[in-house]
Amino acid sequence: MSEAFENNLEIQARRRNLRISILKSVAQQGDKLNQPYTVDVIIDRFKFRQRDIKYHMMCFFQARENQQYIFCPEMQKFLKKALSAHRQAAPALEDAKIIFLKEFGRFHDRCKVDMMRNFDYQKLQNIYQRLQNIIPILHWGLLPILNKYLMINSGIIPEDNLIRFYDHYDMLSAMLNEIRGEGKAMTTKGDETLNQELSFSVYTRRWGHNDCYRIKRTVDGWHIEHIAISGDCDKEGTNALFANLNHDSVFYPEDGVKYAMNNLWEDAEDGKLTLSELQERLQQIADWISIVERAVGEGQPQWVGYY
Repeated sequence: MSEAFENNLEIQARRRNLRISILKSVAQQGDKLNQPYTVDVIIDRFKFRQRDIKYHMMCFFQARENQQYIFCPEMQKFLKKALSAHRQAAPALEDAKIIFLKEFGRFHDRCKVDMMRNFDYQKLQNIYQRLQNIIPILHWGLLPILNKYLMINSGIIPEDNLIRFYDHYDMLSAMLNEIRGEGKAMTTKGDETLNQELSFSVYTRRWGHNDCYRIKRTVDGWHIEHIAISGDCDKEGTNALFANLNHDSVFYPEDGVKYAMNNLWEDAEDGKLTLSELQERLQQIADWISIVERAVGEGQPQWVGYY
């Protein structure tokens, strides 16, 4: 695995949430740190997706006999320390919630009603100064799963520097949601749309009719099946999808399609889409390409004959 992959903050954010998911389950169930797990249990208990099994599982586990896994030494070390912090936070957790709701909860709700029109940055800083002592209690007591973009945009994994991480309105809002029972949860729902055959019907001027590709979402991107070119592509569609379009000289907004395909993959991976919704949105991208392809043909002088 490349150094660039390992240092990617999005990767680190995902691993952070997996680590906390394991910690929460172990804390709730009282697991022993040398307890063995099967892959099915890791998926069910700790909410590992298929992509997590492929790219992240061995950061937390080491293989044993009979297709079982135990926590690796580094993960055991983290769990011992984190479980201790979790237990220490427990007696003061309810009082900390009350203080947080009184201090930041009221401020947040007023901002929401006011639609952030008169946001008072100085007041927020004053509130945050008063909350610094209870931030560790809330964090280790609640063990929140966090939106990856909070970590990516801040450039900080929260456990590396709690006080610095939460020094922002959005991070405090995430904590408020957790306290109110509206926080993020780990899910494997995204795996329901993996490796399911979908269609991608796009018009080509070369043939004068719609051409249909068979497409599947994979853990790494997409897989295309077509009479001309079949193969894998990344989340943006680079390689097999674009190779087919280019083979038939289809005009399409490349940057826009890449953006759309990537966002569609991410939403499906996060479990935001059913299979039928994924199919619908995939065809919407194909329809967009068809509109561009037809428009290019309609405006072209007949004598040019460019395909």
